[in-house]
Amino acid sequence: MTGVYYFTGSGNSREIALRLAEELDVSAVDITLSPKIVSADDVAVLVFPIYCQNIPKRVKSFLKESSADNIALIATFGRISYGNVIREALSFTRSTLIAAACVPMRHSFVDEQISFDVSLLSPLIERIQAPCAAGEIPNSKKDALADIFPDMRSRLGMKISHLDSCVSCGKCDFECPTGAIRNGRIGSSCIRCQRCVHICPEHALEAKPRFVLKKYLDKNLGRINEPIIYL
Repeated sequence: MTGVYYFTGSGNSREIALRLAEELDVSAVDITLSPKIVSADDVAVLVFPIYCQNIPKRVKSFLKESSADNIALIATFGRISYGNVIREALSFTRSTLIAAACVPMRHSFVDEQISFDVSLLSPLIERIQAPCAAGEIPNSKKDALADIFPDMRSRLGMKISHLDSCVSCGKCDFECPTGAIRNGRIGSSCIRCQRCVHICPEHALEAKPRFVLKKYLDKNLGRINEPIIYL
């Protein structure tokens, strides 16, 4: 039995998970807001975003709790750097890695459209359908500052404004994976995944990169445009 699971903020990981689930003829399960969801499948496929070259805490807990025999890891990133997340993810799971990929997608801090071609992951899909252990995952370069208060650096880099169009419906409160928002007001545990921005029915939350981050994105965006696949 194969299960597809995903954590999503801006929707990139959900898009890939749904396409993979369609190819594998299974359902995709959103673990973002559900700490009780674990996997006991023969093969668990986990799709998640990379934030500041790090793994979301919910993803770490899923990896720790999963009892799947085999696992495939698909990490999405904003076309700049994927750090060393695949090797780091392996330290949280007892499952056997059969395949992994780092997939460049639309950067969550930039208003742009990037189409995803599922055929690029065909080798990974074939491995999921006929699982065997993956080869050694190489160490990848990770920025020296990546592990220094990554959530705080995200908050400093990206401003989320609460607009007058808010009707206090509470949807953002319910949907926030870190419990960082109350009636549209952002707290200190925000990881800038922007799930609240994307799901607000009144478009009452606005995200804008600050000057230094905007300059960094202008200079570095699009550095990597093809998936990196490990088998």
